[in-house]
Amino acid sequence: MSSGNPVSASESVFTVQFRVLHALILRELKSRYGNRRLGFGWALLEPLIFLMVFVGVMQLIDRSAPSGVPAPLFLVAGISPFFMFRDLFSEVAQGARGNPSLLMFPQVTRMDLIISKVIVNVLVSIAVFIIILIGLFFFGFAFRIENLLGVMTGFSLLIALGIGLGLVLGAVSVRYEFIQSLSQPLLGRPLFLTSGLFFTASMLPPVAREIALYNPLLHCIELIRDSLFESFSSRYVDLEYVCVFALILISFGMMLLGVFERQRK
Repeated sequence: MSSGNPVSASESVFTVQFRVLHALILRELKSRYGNRRLGFGWALLEPLIFLMVFVGVMQLIDRSAPSGVPAPLFLVAGISPFFMFRDLFSEVAQGARGNPSLLMFPQVTRMDLIISKVIVNVLVSIAVFIIILIGLFFFGFAFRIENLLGVMTGFSLLIALGIGLGLVLGAVSVRYEFIQSLSQPLLGRPLFLTSGLFFTASMLPPVAREIALYNPLLHCIELIRDSLFESFSSRYVDLEYVCVFALILISFGMMLLGVFERQRK
């Protein structure tokens, strides 16, 4: 006698999982933007402020962006992707630590929390990036995307790096809670200054460039700019290095999360 239809059972599991993620995504959107007057506008505000400030600084010191790329386009191609990475690793770390009130429900797992945060962060960040680019285009900063696949690859690698770093930080902060409060001062600000937001690898002296290229974010931002702008070209992008770096981070983070979770039980 049959114990049940396996197709129906798998569909039921899939349906439950979809509903859990859908509910978590809606909760995430509401908690981030639903209680603010500007709502989604807050996601646009930060990169726009940074963009205006640094464009103004470049004009004051009479410095132009490299390779003939207009300064606003050059800067937004670094600032927006970096903010996506920064917010992503912070949110993934928070999801990896877990939310006790949500984890009380048997259908909700830490991985559900992480996935929902990744989806919200990535979709909002990419939407902000596109909106800013369209806005700059209508303000007269014309450009043509040279290699859409390259842009998508650069963002995908940044997403992988953000997930990996978030998993490591989240797993470690499960055991050592003070790590979370130190992550932004120790990682966020140094990475902001060394990831190529305001410079390119070719602008650096050889010794400084060799050190800077150990930062995988610099490779991603160089790739995005290289793929966006015809006049900009980088010969320092090493996709294999970034892929291996991201894979190690994700694997190490998952391993730590599993070890510390078992120890807590």
